[in-house]
Amino acid sequence: MPNDDPEDHYPLYPLGMLRRHGLVGAQDLAERLPSWSESELRSAFWPAYRSIRETETELERSCGIDGGERVLQLNGQPIFVSEDIWNFQVLAGAELMAALVAALERQRAASPDTAAP
Repeated sequence: MPNDDPEDHYPLYPLGMLRRHGLVGAQDLAERLPSWSESELRSAFWPAYRSIRETETELERSCGIDGGERVLQLNGQPIFVSEDIWNFQVLAGAELMAALVAALERQRAASPDTAAP
């Protein structure tokens, strides 16, 4: 059945997805780690995500030929991940974002190839 929610269609998309899962105004990973490039965040995110994952459920997904967006429930909290050939974005509430940032910073500190100068 087609979705008639205008927030699920361009130019408002993915506002509907964010609203349905309580993520409107959530913290943005890139804003929490401004010294990291998008490519650094993209390559480090999933290993850090897996390092803190205790439970996981996919709540919603929208895919296209070049990537897509999804909302997952990680350790009981929603997280939005947008990943395509042009952009990488992660949004989550403060508690989950703090855990992700800490995991990413630990990962960077442990890896001599990505350690900050």
